[in-house]
Amino acid sequence: MKEQSISFYDDYVDDEYVVKEGEGFFSPFTFLCSVLVLFLFGFIALLSATMDKAIMEGVPFYSYLGKELLGAVLGLGLGGLTYLVPENILSKIHFITFPISVLLLSLSKFIPGLSFLSFSGGVFSLLTLVYFISWSVPFVMEKERKGFPLLALIPFSIFYLAFIGYAAGLGWYVVGIIIILASASQFEAGKGYLFFFVLTGLVLLFILSVIPSVFKTISFSILPVNDTSLYNKDLLVSRMAIRDGGMSGSGLGQGLYKLGALETPHIEFIFSTIFEETGLLGLGIILFPSIIILIVGIRTANRARIKKEFSVSSIVIGGTTLIVFSILFNILRVMGLNPFGGLSLPFFSYDPIGEGVFVFLSVGLYRLIYKEGRQKDDKE
Repeated sequence: MKEQSISFYDDYVDDEYVVKEGEGFFSPFTFLCSVLVLFLFGFIALLSATMDKAIMEGVPFYSYLGKELLGAVLGLGLGGLTYLVPENILSKIHFITFPISVLLLSLSKFIPGLSFLSFSGGVFSLLTLVYFISWSVPFVMEKERKGFPLLALIPFSIFYLAFIGYAAGLGWYVVGIIIILASASQFEAGKGYLFFFVLTGLVLLFILSVIPSVFKTISFSILPVNDTSLYNKDLLVSRMAIRDGGMSGSGLGQGLYKLGALETPHIEFIFSTIFEETGLLGLGIILFPSIIILIVGIRTANRARIKKEFSVSSIVIGGTTLIVFSILFNILRVMGLNPFGGLSLPFFSYDPIGEGVFVFLSVGLYRLIYKEGRQKDDKE
């Protein structure tokens, strides 16, 4: 007698799902809750980091928060529209986002008054990269051009990544390499992408060698502690704020280093303000949801690979990598443990366009995670 079909979500053993829909800890609902925790905590932290700055500028104390909220609403609206777009069209979204990302990167790099867009350009560009990998590798493979001919994609990827690193910061460049590694690993793409990393390493070496300002930025992170005069000012102050944070911090809104000591306490170094005011508790509120997002992403990607849905697997693993490693690398940066700067803290840093991108990405990931969790398993 054939039993009724049951939906499954999480735990799987030997490619078979054994936990019923909604019962697993790492369900789509858990992913959604994790994103909401980061989102809400991010708004609280941003208000704390920008309130005094806004008042000194003579604007309402919620000015920065309001602009960030508008970006989030825009991202949510565009993400919701993707539910109405056929998947074959949505998979080509990079054709639209690529010129926009190049424009944002160019404006932020070559027009000083718009330097704040360097963060938006980095986020937008890596979102484009996620969708480009998920589309381009299957496209080449479907044409039966596996292996070495896949290297035709390498020059574009390298120059695009190099421009991201040059215009938005090497932090985005490094995260981009990780995204390519994670996304391409979902395909049986031959040796083409292995050779990519050799060339990428050469490009990174070239950037460090010929651009003195980039090398100088990196050197600031590795100089001896006893010679504080050689340190990057923001990095030094950031370490002091983290040192003073302790277990529970000084309390929300009570931080002192954001009052002029840090140049960007609301953007790249916002985690310093968070740790000073909330301590290890705040760090846990950020890291715990991030770990859940990563685990759910990996599990969903594995589930999609089992069903031979490689493009879905690539988008999920690339998107979760973008969110989680941006968080990780930003935290390590403000602690002085990561020499590659330029990264914003997803859902926290003041960057309305970047906030919209991360909300849009989260909506898209939830759609795919929920869809993959609806896989049916008929049993006799």
